[in-house]
Amino acid sequence: MIDSPHAEKLHRLLSLLELDPQNLSLLKDAAHSAIDAGQWMRAEQLVAQARGLAPQDGQLLALAAFTHLHAHRFDEAIQAFQDARDRGVDSPKLRHDLAYALFANRQPRKAFTELRDPGIFAEVPGAWLLRARCLHHIGRIDEAIASCDALLELEPEHAEARGLGALLEHSRGRAFQARALAEQALVLAPWQLEAMLTMASLSADSGELTDARAQFKSLLQRHPSCGRGWLGLALVEMMSSRFDAARVSIELAARHLPDHLGTWHVLAWLHVMRGDVEQARSAFEHALSIDRNFAESHGGLAVIAAMQGREAEAAQMIRRALRLDPQAMSAQYAQVLLLQAEGRYGEAREVVDAFMARPLAGGGLQYRHLLGMQMGEALAQARPDSAGLH
Repeated sequence: MIDSPHAEKLHRLLSLLELDPQNLSLLKDAAHSAIDAGQWMRAEQLVAQARGLAPQDGQLLALAAFTHLHAHRFDEAIQAFQDARDRGVDSPKLRHDLAYALFANRQPRKAFTELRDPGIFAEVPGAWLLRARCLHHIGRIDEAIASCDALLELEPEHAEARGLGALLEHSRGRAFQARALAEQALVLAPWQLEAMLTMASLSADSGELTDARAQFKSLLQRHPSCGRGWLGLALVEMMSSRFDAARVSIELAARHLPDHLGTWHVLAWLHVMRGDVEQARSAFEHALSIDRNFAESHGGLAVIAAMQGREAEAAQMIRRALRLDPQAMSAQYAQVLLLQAEGRYGEAREVVDAFMARPLAGGGLQYRHLLGMQMGEALAQARPDSAGLH
């Protein structure tokens, strides 16, 4: 049954191809029409048939790349886009699609580089959103917010731009702006992922753990592959001392975010809270294998060393962590353990008080609360009169 102009055009072209199956121009037109009609398997068949006639044709390589992209074969899409460009086929749309494939293939820096031409944004306004996502992943948050704003100037009711903007504002610690954008996004699209994630995170930041748990679970029913949703739920469960539930969630987070350092750190702290120090050490070492220059991984290993009585090694790791980040939270936890081991309880308490009082942005509030709980428990075990610390 033909139920759209694109499908009708495709049907007509396929009829012509029955009479002239070697006609390369007809094959290209039919592949384009199949894509327009959403008939992806047919499009792949037509592209393959055409490439049998002209394997080095740049236009066919670009079409092949687009079908690979739709099928989430990102490595093949990237190679085909690059091969097409090498053969002189180029356009703002092609550069955007190549950037999208690179981003989806966990290469945000390379994706961002592909978006450097301002002409892309004139032809593909949605490129502002992709640019914002790239900047978010490489830690340039203010520029990412500006990219969301640029898209919203063009399309004020773009729910995804509002949702991502909400998440970015939350990461900057601007709760009022984050909530406003998230609420606006959810009016436009009730299941918008980043908006739901922001609202759940705001509840967790405020200590409203029952609400946060319900919000994260609602998010994950709709978006079961959202690693950050599983991570947020794991943090809520840990703050509620529901360690078995936390383990299920954090393992799912790690499955979906295998290279996300924060996920491995939270998994390590869960092992610490369950008393499995060696498993915690393995998780911190795995995080270190992903990025050797991240302070929290070194500080976490310092905590493990201090717990195992390797004070000199712990002190060395603390110094390394603080060189990378003078505010490294895990390094401060390790300092508390070393001060406690030396019987300097008053100084340890001062470190914890300063740690909990320092202004923080966004999701760092939950992470700090998690470490603060553990520091307080460590001091309470060492000195009965410290029991009210946390």
